[in-house]
Amino acid sequence: MPHQEHLPQAGRRIAYRGGVPGAAARAAALSFLRRLAAALALLLCAHGALAQDFPALRIEAVRAAGWNDTRPPEDGWEPVAALPDNWADRWSGFNGVAWYRLRWEQPAEPRETGLLLHYLNMAGAVYLNGTPISRDASLVEPLTRAWNTPRYWLLAPPLLRTGTNTLLVRVSGLAVYQAGLGPVVVGPPAVLQATYERERVVRRDLQVLGLAVSAAVSAFFAALWLLRRRETAYGWFALMSMLWLLFGYNQIATSPWPFATTSAWQALNTSLLLVFSTAYAVFALRFCERRMPLLEGASLLAAAIGVLDLWLAAPAALPLHRAVWTLVGGLTIIVVNSAAIVHAWRHRGSPMRSLAPFMAVSGLTGAHDLLVFTQVIDSNTYYTTMSSYALLLGMALTQAGRFVQSLRRIENFNTELIQEVNAAKDELAATLSQRHALELAHARIGERVNLASDLHDGLGGMLVGSIATLERTPEHLSAPQLLAMLKRLRDDLRLIIDTNGRDDGAHALADLVAPLRHRLTQLLEANGIECRWRVEGLQALTLAPSQNLDLLRFLQEALTNVLRHSGARRVDVSLVEENGQLRLEVRDDGRGFEPEAPPRPEGTGLRSLRTRARRLGGAFEIASAPGATRVGLRMPVGAV
Repeated sequence: MPHQEHLPQAGRRIAYRGGVPGAAARAAALSFLRRLAAALALLLCAHGALAQDFPALRIEAVRAAGWNDTRPPEDGWEPVAALPDNWADRWSGFNGVAWYRLRWEQPAEPRETGLLLHYLNMAGAVYLNGTPISRDASLVEPLTRAWNTPRYWLLAPPLLRTGTNTLLVRVSGLAVYQAGLGPVVVGPPAVLQATYERERVVRRDLQVLGLAVSAAVSAFFAALWLLRRRETAYGWFALMSMLWLLFGYNQIATSPWPFATTSAWQALNTSLLLVFSTAYAVFALRFCERRMPLLEGASLLAAAIGVLDLWLAAPAALPLHRAVWTLVGGLTIIVVNSAAIVHAWRHRGSPMRSLAPFMAVSGLTGAHDLLVFTQVIDSNTYYTTMSSYALLLGMALTQAGRFVQSLRRIENFNTELIQEVNAAKDELAATLSQRHALELAHARIGERVNLASDLHDGLGGMLVGSIATLERTPEHLSAPQLLAMLKRLRDDLRLIIDTNGRDDGAHALADLVAPLRHRLTQLLEANGIECRWRVEGLQALTLAPSQNLDLLRFLQEALTNVLRHSGARRVDVSLVEENGQLRLEVRDDGRGFEPEAPPRPEGTGLRSLRTRARRLGGAFEIASAPGATRVGLRMPVGAV
């Protein structure tokens, strides 16, 4: 076809002269039209030449007597209108060997010619003018699976004859699997070589690539599911990808191994399709974040029944069973795709929206292949395996979208973290401010309570004692005695003010007990109560100022209660430190508590004693009987 090589150069000249203005532009336009007409004429001539280079084929077919026949019968040939040919239409139920004879006229001077055989089903051998040029490995069961393998030969002139040439094709096949011969073309090598390359890409290369991608995707999503078990959709997608990988291997398998028959291989292939369709349905539900236990259980049960039926069916009935369950699996896939598309259209927030367009492609190719399988469409090319790219691409894009969203969140993490930290700081500051206010209020209340308690135990006790003295012998009190009472009240008030107002440091307990002992002894004896003291081990004992005050107030309150309530004639006070324990006891011989008397609410004095004992970390003790009452305090001083 040398005349076609001039077309690009003419095109380049036209493009170069296309920008001339005015008259030159009109001349260029006329030149362009002339050259376009010449190019069309050349193209028509080339088409005519190509049509002449593709000789017409006269096709005939005949059945062989047995599987092992190596020569075609002499008679019984039937004309075949056109290829592809499915002999089930001519010889219903025939399983065995058929011979196809193709004849064409070769010019007086043979030249290199291309021969393209798109496919034959299931296995076969090819002879040109009595010379074998191709033979499959197994022409009897288990048959070589050559149904999806295009073949191309470059026929050298010595193989061709001037005049009539004969091509014999021996085909071994089973009627139920569309046995027969695909299109055969004889013509220019360059054209047929290009056609063969396209056929090989569609029938083999894309299938192999699809299986490789399915394997990689299956492994990826299986690993993803193992790392994130709660993402069950990934696990189901990995399972269905693996099942699809095994099912799609049917497109490139050249042998039914490990099975001994083509029927057993087809039973396995249909079983894989059934299980895949069920896994596909469950995956779609999980991906839509839905669960339908009844539907899922029914699908799994139907798949199990189908698999058992395929493997238990008699060999003669297997083709019918296979056809039924293939339709069930194919229709299930189409229904799942359709339902997923409807769901994505009705629910805008569904994750299925990103996958629905790719499932539409899968649904269309599935419908096409189902029509091919039922022979509604006269072809043996299946596109479902190749369309799996679309679904895999959809899952990849979906995962990429999620990854981009996560990446954006990571990029904005610092900003979000700073905002959250600032919000937490503000909340913490508000909480601390509230807590500080509460602690301040509590401290003020505690100070008021302590002050009231100190006034009650100290100044209150002194006032009670002074009032008792005035009530008993008011006429015998002289001015110096009254002055001494007022001075004692002043000294006690000063102790309260000094203790609550400032802290001048720690003092030995003995130094603080001595003046209190002197005042209380005078007060008790002025009211007719003999007071005896036992003080030991206090010279080296130093307590905190607040603890000193609590301890002295405890002692003062205990003795005030004796003066106020006991009616005693004698009181013994013991204040001893030994072995890390400080023991304080006040015993009197007063009336005590009447056991028969009904219980009454505890007074302020006892409550004050208990409170101070608790603040000192000690144990409060009290026991009372007629003629003997004891109030005590035991506290550790090693931990003070």
